[in-house]
Amino acid sequence: MGVGSAFGDFFYAVVTGFSLSFISDFFANHRTIIGIIGGLLMLYLGFSIFRKNPVKQWKENKKLNNTTSKARVLGDFAASFGLTISNPLTILSFGVLFTASSAISSETPPLETCILLLGVIIGAVIWWAFLALVVNIFRNKIGPRHIMWINKITGICVMLFGLSVITMVIFFPEKLA
Repeated sequence: MGVGSAFGDFFYAVVTGFSLSFISDFFANHRTIIGIIGGLLMLYLGFSIFRKNPVKQWKENKKLNNTTSKARVLGDFAASFGLTISNPLTILSFGVLFTASSAISSETPPLETCILLLGVIIGAVIWWAFLALVVNIFRNKIGPRHIMWINKITGICVMLFGLSVITMVIFFPEKLA
């Protein structure tokens, strides 16, 4: 799932970095509906994570020797990419970051912009690879009961984040402008 999020971040970095105003304007002009849809997706995802029985999945994965199908990998990629780009705060974060750091301006040569954007995708992929490594290290040290609680807490956190996105776009839209 991390690679999809990394590419979602990269997508917004490209939009912001190259000042593709028609795309960034579209997201800015529709941030309320995009934020509501993204928040609802996060609520659904959080609820699904909360309800899911990770122990059953854990046992099935052990039987399959952790093999993954192309469809599952592509589905995970698409889900995380979709969630990332449906969050209007992502594009605003890149806009603020690039503007505040003066890393990209209208005078920045395209090659420098490409190098910065390459750094964004490499950094995001490294971050997700690191997280996967940490999970892999602790995978055998965590039992089914721990996994169940991690799932419940993660589901609640994702739902709270979805609720906060919806709250921001409905009640505090001026903060996103």
